[in-house]
Formats: sequence, C-alpha cells, structure tokens
Amino acid sequence: MESHLTTSWENKLSLASSEASSILVIADSNLPKSYSKEVLDICNKESPTHIISFEGGEGIKTLSHVSEVYVHLEKMGADRKSLVVCLGGGTITDMGGFAASTYKRGVSLVHLPTTVLAMVDAAIGGKTGVNTEMQENFGLLKNQIGTFYNPKMVGINHNWLQSLKEEEILSGWGEMVKHALLKGGTHLKELMKLSPKLEDLSPMLIRSARIKEAIVNRDEKEIGERASLNLGHTVGHAIESLAHDQGREMKHGVAVAWGLVFALEASVMKMGFDPTTAEELQNWIVSEILKGIEVDGADAVWSKMSQDKKNVKGNVIDVLMIAPGEVKWDFVWEREEFTILWEKFRGRYT
Repeated sequence: MESHLTTSWENKLSLASSEASSILVIADSNLPKSYSKEVLDICNKESPTHIISFEGGEGIKTLSHVSEVYVHLEKMGADRKSLVVCLGGGTITDMGGFAASTYKRGVSLVHLPTTVLAMVDAAIGGKTGVNTEMQENFGLLKNQIGTFYNPKMVGINHNWLQSLKEEEILSGWGEMVKHALLKGGTHLKELMKLSPKLEDLSPMLIRSARIKEAIVNRDEKEIGERASLNLGHTVGHAIESLAHDQGREMKHGVAVAWGLVFALEASVMKMGFDPTTAEELQNWIVSEILKGIEVDGADAVWSKMSQDKKNVKGNVIDVLMIAPGEVKWDFVWEREEFTILWEKFRGRYT
C-alpha cells in the first residue's frame, strides 16, 4: 500500500480538491482561525467549499455529531465525488473519518492532523470511530462503532503544533512511546533521551508515524500484527473511560502511557520480559507523566476491559511484550491473575 503521509500537504490538498465536486472542512473550533483560513484558501480555489466546526474532545465522538455532519453534507448538496477534510486532533479525525466513510457509502477523505497524537497515531492507518455511552453499568465505551477507511492523504504541517498546550504534546508522546516499544532498538534509545517537548520531538514525529504506517500496511484489517498497536490500550482505554464517567479529565495518550507501565509490569510476570529493562522503561515513562494517578480498583477496570472491542468469545485480550520490539498480541487474561497484578500496580503508583 502506498504511503498516505506527506509533508507537501498544500500541493496534495490542492490536487485532492481539484478532483472533488464539493468540499466540507470539519475543523476544531479551538484552533487559531489562521489554520482553517489556510486550508479554505487552497480548497476554495478548486471546488465549492463549506466548513463546520466542533470543539474537539471525546464529547464529539458520538452518532449525534456524525448526524450533524450528514445534515451539513445534505444541505450543501454533497455527492459521492465530494471530499471531507478533517482539520484537528484525533477526535476530529476519528469522528469526521467515520462520517466520510459512511456517507453515501463513502466519500473522499483527507486528514490534516493538528496534534502530536493525531500526527503520529490517530490519523494514520484508516481507523475511524465513535464512542458509545451505555446507560447501565458500562458508561463510556471507546470506539465501539467504526470502520476501516483510508484517507487520500495525511498532511503533516509542524507549524500547526505551535498552538498546542503541554498536556496535548505529552498525550502524543504517550503514543510515540508505544511505537518505540514496538520498534525497539535504536529508535527506542533515541526517544528515551528526549524530553516530551515539541522542539525535541519534532524530528521524531514522521519516524514514529512511519512505524505505525508500516505495521498497518502489513495488516490493514487487524487480522494479526496490527493488533500489536493496541499495546497499552486495553488498560489505557479502561482508565480513560472510568475517568470520563467520573467527570475527571484524562488525556488519551497519558492513559495509554499508564497502560504501557502496567503492560511492562505484566510482561515481566507473564512473558519473561527482563525485569531490569522493564524497570528502566517504567521509571522513564512515569518520570514524564504526572506522578500519582487516580485509578479504580480491579473490579471497575475489569468491567471496562470486559467490554473492549478486541475481546473474543468473552475473553479479555491484551498485548504484552516479550522484549522491546517483540510482542504477543493475543494474550488472554484470567480475571484472578489480573486482579492480583492490578492491585500490586495500583499500590505502587497511586
């Protein structure tokens, strides 16, 4: 599969726009207006262009927001040759990508990520999705509804990262750590030397994104190896969802970083991961994310994990590591052993 990543985003966007009958830009309303103006100026030269704005965040990843996009597309007279351009972070690309993939059975899609997390992870690989909000005991469940749908391009513009808050950069760093653990070797060593500051991470962004892209190209529909990209996410999604249910803010990449810390702990016990290496990696991650975390007990976390979309036949599936660069992506948890390990982990870090 050819690469969708490009730093020549203006030229590629102009080309994609020239092939479209009409264009809808879905933008994060928190972004500086100059970002959307830059995009609109290019699109408008080629095709009739409209814009709809949402405040980015997990709150927009709902079917009702997708419906708003459908209504806007209908009002502008969109057809199957129309183009949807997503300008924003991972929640914009997830929700907007899902809308594009399902409207008239799929219209063209372009991602213009404006966060570190979206550039290295969310906008790469063609996964779209929205959350479900269960009224009973489950609360928020992440990305339960979605499609595999590749954009025509993912445009990388480092200038769009300048408006990011520190916490957003840290969130993207969490996914970069995941990619580094999957890659191992010199890439991991290089990342460990850098602080999660934009000026340090910038040269590593494309390299991190290409790690994910390479895995996706080998296994687009997650039949096997692509599942390794869920490293840190089974527990990470549970932490993130529980925080949401309780009205606490938890950035996705930070929740994933805590998931990675737990995965390392579990990998020592279950996979024979070298304990000295694991401790070095854990200390590195924990030193950069907030010290101390409010985490729920094993029962609450297990309840979330048991609803994870990766599960098969009621089994809670997770990704653990044998060594950096070597993973087992179909590990099955027993509830009792998870509970013991989780409570030990919780006691260590809360």
